[in-house]
Amino acid sequence: MSFPGDLPARKKPGRGPLGALPKLSASARRALVLCAFLAACTAVALVAQAVALGTALADLVAGGSPPLWPIAATVIARALLAWATESAAARAAAGAKEELRAALLDRSLANGPEWITARGPAELTALATKGLDALDAYFTRYLPALVTTAVVPPAVGLWILLSDPTSAVLITITIPLIPVFAILIGKFTEQTVAAVATTTEKLSARLHELVRALPVLTAFGRAQAQAEAVRRTGDAHRRATMGTLRVAFLSALVLEIAASLSVALIAVGIGVRLVYGDMSLATGLIVLILAPDCYLPLRNAGAAHHASEDGLEAVRRVAEVVDSPQARITVPEAGETGVEVRDLRVERRGGFAPDGLDFTVRPGQVHHLDAPSGRGKSTTIAALLGFLAPTSGEVRVRGSVAWVPQRPAFAARTVAEELELTTGRVDHGVLRRVAAEHLVDRPVAELSTGERQRVAVARALSTGADVLLLDEPTAHLDPATAAKVMAAITAAAEGGAAVVLATHRLAEAADTDDGATAVRAADREPTTPRTPRPTRLLLGGAAIGTAALLSGVALTALSAYLIAKASTQPPILTLSVITVGVRACALAKGVLRYLERLVTHDAAFRFADALRIDMWRNLRPGRAELTRLVDDTDTVRDLVPRVLQPPLAAAGVGLAAVLLFTAIQPVAGLALAALLLVGGLAAPLLAAALDRRATTALARGRRRVSEDVLTLLTAAPDLIAFRAEGRYRAGLAAVDAELARQTRRQAFGAGAATGLITLATGLAAVVCTALAGDINPLLVPVLGLVPLALVEALSALPAAAQHRTALREAYGRVTERHPEVRPATGPAKLEDVDVRWPGAAEPVLRDFTLTPGAGERIAVVGPSGAGKSTLFALLLGFLEPERGRVTRPERVAWCPQEPMLVSTTLRENLKLGDAHADDDRLREALVTAGLPEWADRLDTMIGPTLLSGGEAQRVALARALLHDADLVLLDEPTAHLDRPAAEALLDRLDVALKGKTVVHITHRPEETRHADLVLSMRPAR
Repeated sequence: MSFPGDLPARKKPGRGPLGALPKLSASARRALVLCAFLAACTAVALVAQAVALGTALADLVAGGSPPLWPIAATVIARALLAWATESAAARAAAGAKEELRAALLDRSLANGPEWITARGPAELTALATKGLDALDAYFTRYLPALVTTAVVPPAVGLWILLSDPTSAVLITITIPLIPVFAILIGKFTEQTVAAVATTTEKLSARLHELVRALPVLTAFGRAQAQAEAVRRTGDAHRRATMGTLRVAFLSALVLEIAASLSVALIAVGIGVRLVYGDMSLATGLIVLILAPDCYLPLRNAGAAHHASEDGLEAVRRVAEVVDSPQARITVPEAGETGVEVRDLRVERRGGFAPDGLDFTVRPGQVHHLDAPSGRGKSTTIAALLGFLAPTSGEVRVRGSVAWVPQRPAFAARTVAEELELTTGRVDHGVLRRVAAEHLVDRPVAELSTGERQRVAVARALSTGADVLLLDEPTAHLDPATAAKVMAAITAAAEGGAAVVLATHRLAEAADTDDGATAVRAADREPTTPRTPRPTRLLLGGAAIGTAALLSGVALTALSAYLIAKASTQPPILTLSVITVGVRACALAKGVLRYLERLVTHDAAFRFADALRIDMWRNLRPGRAELTRLVDDTDTVRDLVPRVLQPPLAAAGVGLAAVLLFTAIQPVAGLALAALLLVGGLAAPLLAAALDRRATTALARGRRRVSEDVLTLLTAAPDLIAFRAEGRYRAGLAAVDAELARQTRRQAFGAGAATGLITLATGLAAVVCTALAGDINPLLVPVLGLVPLALVEALSALPAAAQHRTALREAYGRVTERHPEVRPATGPAKLEDVDVRWPGAAEPVLRDFTLTPGAGERIAVVGPSGAGKSTLFALLLGFLEPERGRVTRPERVAWCPQEPMLVSTTLRENLKLGDAHADDDRLREALVTAGLPEWADRLDTMIGPTLLSGGEAQRVALARALLHDADLVLLDEPTAHLDRPAAEALLDRLDVALKGKTVVHITHRPEETRHADLVLSMRPAR
């Protein structure tokens, strides 16, 4: 299946490391100031710790016993600062995302439904949720590193300059290389990052299309074939992302090697000068401790550059929307109530529809828009609502407006909640007049198409609006119910409303009680959490990551020993082997880190893609959830390496360090092991304890926000028409505020754990130094400096502990499976069937039996909610009976009430019915379905909103005609057609479907003349 191309490239506002953040977010501005202050305090603590530790180690090597409490004091200060910095950054991220999401959604709603539809609700949702979630990494990693880069290296460098000008010159020469490489590679990756962001949005949009069309794909046996489309979409996203990551990680590789080699060169230089007696051991150790902190902020900023680009790309896209001219058209509402349309013309699909329309509607009048399907009735109503601007002519609507759309969308969970949201009340009198009072407590998701239509009419009439715009309000209703609805509309007009009515039929009054039974949804049982098993590729990434961390620890150990050895002024050649080892470790650390990142990310993407494909193959209509297919698989992808790999790497590095210390001094080895357990176990436990389920609540909150944002954007036309978007936005803002609060709560725990790790490793340096005792004095600096190098290995453990539950829940949802049912195949037959929808309290059908004969035509009639569409779901295999026996043909063709078209060409939509059909067959099906004017427009892009209701229904019918099946299910194929067009269509279908068994749901009594059997259904009692 092909899809439309990406949108053209747009000018991106807000370039630079901060982008448009300071302008759009007050939280970002506050974070900058706070991070700068904390960075200055950190610089002071770093220098103090280096001086205290370096002096103490030098005294110990010389045989003295210096006090160690100054080192402990600086360690505590650094721990507190680490806690404060991480907490402040994460809190700022929560506030910034909340502010940016609000700005994006508010401007999207202000731009109006036409703009939202053109931009794509799914794509906007991806930007507002997953796109802005990239700011977490920006604030917690890049922004602190960026601010620290501006503060710490100058401060530390100044101290080194005063202590050792030679090392300061080397640092001054090498440091500028790091930002130069970052800028050059950043410029190269800028366009690819934008492309990846677009690909991510398109992935969500395309999967949304496939999920929405899943019932049709399943009915035509094409769902499994579309697993390949899911694979291609995910694979394209993986390749695009990995292409960017290779370059972004190459930047990190260059920065890592530059920083490590620079430190190695400084260590070698210090050793040489110690050999010749040009500096003291204390000065050499102080410079060695401080030198990495000159490069570390720049290296961290470079390593986090990709995260910053992802976040800033999302910010740039938000800024494009926020700064764009407001697109929504507003309609004046002053003067005498009524509607005036003069020479209205709207350009659509290469023509005008409507074309020169004139009419006036005064209070108490009903004006009928009765043009044939596709002539602009819905477009006229959209112009009256102010959703689009006329090409020419004049439109005036005065007074309050209410609207019944052709395809109503609801934003609340139940009917009562929907009415409260949009009208502020539940008017039981109105509900009774439109035969919908029994639906008041029903979940919206369980309503049939006809029931949704009645709720939409009740919603409009409950407002008491001056102007009623009604787009086929009686479609999908039986004559008796349609008559009730028309009587209620007539009463509203008689009460003074000006009514514009687009309809293909008018019903006569009748008095019938459909007796529909309310069905309540049962709460869904929670999914059992499961922990994923790491793949071999993920384990390989963990092994490479462990080797990279070990290289860093070895670099510190060898550098410390080199300086201590050099202080004894041995022959310079005796240091050559150690010098080579220092340089080799510096190179190995960078190269291994690059490989680990590539392998880990590629493994995570492949793991998520495999899960997504497997999940798609097990989805069933009625159970398909976009959030599981997109959000949950992305959550698993992001969290698997963050949860499963850090403990493995930390265990490997910690074990190696303990073995080294045990070989040097057994008691020091035990002390290091104990303090590493504190950092490696107590810190994650502390994070989890302080978290108090915040991470799990955070994952659920993000899921809720994602669902609510998609609902808001999908239901935007209805919400805007009823001036209810503000109320829904207020509810969404409350959910988002709670999400931000949970994020800040989580940040407190994560910051505390980071501080504890800093404290544990710092105290390990103090304790192991104190336990040096009678060991070789040259190994004392190794005991004092190596624990500080273990911070990197332990720092990822608190986040792993916090995200473990969220990973298990997301993985449990993704891998949730429903039992596979293999019904008997053969001629369609239902015997004594009871069936209910999942979660429903009562069956929709009881003791139902139907045995269609070969080639027989059956008309199914009955009130809305009687179970007609449930019968089709049973015949299609979307539902299984809880009692009775079902036999289904292997091949069934289906024309559903909702056409379920996808946003691609007309040809591709039709080929869902028969992938091998040539253009002649496609044109023949279109002519039979009553769309001869579309026969030569097979390459025209169509979709859910680009056709009129009647046109979309007939495309769905043509798609069904192309499917070679023994059983054909037609669910109100003429609902959006006038009576002559409907009669002509049914006559053509009699010829086209001759010899096939046809079951035809209809609410038009005259259409039963085409049937051999009329099945009249009543609601189960």
